[in-house]
Amino acid sequence: MTKATPNTNGDSGHSAGCSTDLLHLLNAFENTSIDSEIERSQLISAATTFLARLQSPWETIRRHLVDSPAVQLSLKVCMDLELFQKWKDAGNGDKTAAELAQLTGCDEELLQRFLRHLAVEHLLAEVAPGTYAQTEFTLAMCTPHFGAWPQYMHETVLDTWKAMPKVLADRGYKNDSLTVIDGAFQVATHTTGQSIFDYFASHPGQAKTFNNAMTGYGAERCSWLDIFPSTNLLEHVVEGPLLVDVGGNIGHDVEKFRKRHPDKASRLVLQDLPAVVGDAICGDQVQVMPHNFFEPQPVRHARAYYLHSVLHDWPDANALQILENLKPAMKHGYSKLLLNEIVVLDRISTSSPQVTSFDLAMMGLCAAQERTELMWRTLLGRAGFKVIKIWTSEAAVESIIEAEIV
Repeated sequence: MTKATPNTNGDSGHSAGCSTDLLHLLNAFENTSIDSEIERSQLISAATTFLARLQSPWETIRRHLVDSPAVQLSLKVCMDLELFQKWKDAGNGDKTAAELAQLTGCDEELLQRFLRHLAVEHLLAEVAPGTYAQTEFTLAMCTPHFGAWPQYMHETVLDTWKAMPKVLADRGYKNDSLTVIDGAFQVATHTTGQSIFDYFASHPGQAKTFNNAMTGYGAERCSWLDIFPSTNLLEHVVEGPLLVDVGGNIGHDVEKFRKRHPDKASRLVLQDLPAVVGDAICGDQVQVMPHNFFEPQPVRHARAYYLHSVLHDWPDANALQILENLKPAMKHGYSKLLLNEIVVLDRISTSSPQVTSFDLAMMGLCAAQERTELMWRTLLGRAGFKVIKIWTSEAAVESIIEAEIV
């Protein structure tokens, strides 16, 4: 047992008072009291830093290596049971473990063990011993886009990360030892010779899970229109295409632009692979165009070509191909290249953990990475572009890189 160290500064009463005040503030806090997304991001960062300082090494080990994986396990089982959806369909009221077991056909004692962990992690509310209520989080898991995440992590990401230590060791811990068709994902899935996107093409179920998960991720992010002033694209604009959303999935970002500028809808283009744009959600006036960005860009002289989290999926050689296929379609001095991407800060400790966790996911899944500002400038320079400005917001993890042809 660790012995308490006597306080020699005579301020123990002051410290105790501060701790009591802090506990009162924390217990009284409500999410609805936050005035802005920037303030919310600042509070999350401060709370995370505070927790890291407060916890002992063992508590930190337990939180990251035991508690968090147990959340993934509990969520996956509950999602397999369709617990949250069945609960919602049954009226969404408070339920005992016995009632939830009957609802799902699961053994009560077994289900209770998963419910307890979700409750102790405050993902599920415990309103009385053995009685639970849904939370904003569990209700979000009823949507296909958020509900896809436990499945996506379980069947795609975690197996890849599990394979990575041995793959890296076998290849001498070299950053360039992983390739698009021969990396940790390929070792985990026994698919050497195929990229993850080739794999998804032959595994439509996993592809749908992936697309749903990425849609969920996009839905909760700060809108790109709150980072980049879209009115800039309307200045000195001529007739013809205004915005081409390249690799835009089912159209969430172009739809945000359409809603902001409804009179420009007919000048917007959404592009992605045929199987993806077949599920497009954008307005009828938006042109939906099947297109592979590894082929020449067919829409010429648009005001802007917009790529959201496209290049972070690919190592430099492939990213250069994508950019080189865009460049001939662009009009010098008029067309803009807009990249909505993470820009890794030089001082990483001030960033969201999402930046580094996504970087490690890109390493394993795609042999790609999140890039620093210098990496982005170098990559774009090699492709014949110059960076005009990097637009940022304290409320956003990603930035908008505005570039033009040199």
